[in-house]
Amino acid sequence: MRIWLANHYAVPPNIAGITRHYELAKEWVTEEDAEVTLFLSKFVHPRRTFITEEELRELEDVEGLDLNWLWSFPHQSNDFKRIINMGSFAVTFFLDGLFKKKPDVLIASSPHLFTAFAGWMLSKLKGVPFVFEVRDLWPDSLIKMGGLNNGEVVRLLLWMESFLYQQADQIIVLTEHQRKFIADKGIPISKIELIPNGIVMDSWRPDPAKRAEYRRKMGVTEEQFVAIYTGAHGPANALEYVVKAGRHLDPRMAIVLIGDGPEKEKLLKIKREEGLDNVHLLDPVPKAEIFDYTQAADCGIISLADNEVFRGARPNKLFDYTFIGLPIVTTVDGEVREIVENNKVGVFAGAENPEGLAKALAEIRQYSPEKLVEIQKNGLDYIDREGDRKKLAHRFFQILSNLKK
Repeated sequence: MRIWLANHYAVPPNIAGITRHYELAKEWVTEEDAEVTLFLSKFVHPRRTFITEEELRELEDVEGLDLNWLWSFPHQSNDFKRIINMGSFAVTFFLDGLFKKKPDVLIASSPHLFTAFAGWMLSKLKGVPFVFEVRDLWPDSLIKMGGLNNGEVVRLLLWMESFLYQQADQIIVLTEHQRKFIADKGIPISKIELIPNGIVMDSWRPDPAKRAEYRRKMGVTEEQFVAIYTGAHGPANALEYVVKAGRHLDPRMAIVLIGDGPEKEKLLKIKREEGLDNVHLLDPVPKAEIFDYTQAADCGIISLADNEVFRGARPNKLFDYTFIGLPIVTTVDGEVREIVENNKVGVFAGAENPEGLAKALAEIRQYSPEKLVEIQKNGLDYIDREGDRKKLAHRFFQILSNLKK
């Protein structure tokens, strides 16, 4: 089967970012005998730079997997240039796809709708099934986060969203909340399949010998209790409350944040102005190395803004932390909280509450070795049931096989 898969923010694992689509594509070519073309951007969104020649040389050569790097307009902040960046990727995807041999099925992924719309047009021109993967509920999330209030633009995006839901031969969502949200718009539930984020189980092996090395890289001592956050540093992540939790921590505790985004400078300023020496902000690291940092920590933090739009979120770091076996402190009410509490892998600290977060971290610091072993087992059980990328990729492929014309 020939599959086209397009996501503006997809990256291979040697680059910090969203590796879901690369990992799915690799599974399909190695385990399902598929041929996959992955359309992705040369401009790497989290760090706001183009991919380098050295990074391209580092890539593993996987037979059957074609990484099709597309140009998109560079930008440095969330201004009109970012809109041009989104539109330019959709246009280059469409134009590039026009001159390629048609696939058997085409998957186009959000968050923004322009890539998906370009994918739908290509699917019609090529006469192949169109699969719409919904990573983010645009424009609902933009409206509720206060980032979109232009009436004409809102109406256009609402029309585009509804159109894509109706025209898609299959819709893939990452959370139960997304499935319910779309079904409530009148889309048959049978058309909506849940394929959450997950973990490539054989992508990393524990190595306790690396703990001291990565603690040094994080700037913490062997004796400190370390809570780690890995991922985006944007307005949606509400990390100022995580940084400010440093005010309330025991000196024998530390918080480490790894990643980048538009809020990074603001967070560094808070750290400097408040003299929070127990809070460390590190640059992004490749997915292949993030597990070594996570293994060197004692607890994982999941943080999002206190907004209705995130009640149904299921961030990838949920799977990263449970895979490593870390206890989790989440500030996100809703689906993440339910998963964490129901699977007994951590606690809810309250939303946007620095003192509450510090108290939750202090609570986990007191867990017995037996309790930590139990959490690790619970986490691996959850991954086996819900987050094994190999199993998820196979289920996704079966859905695609049923669509093939």
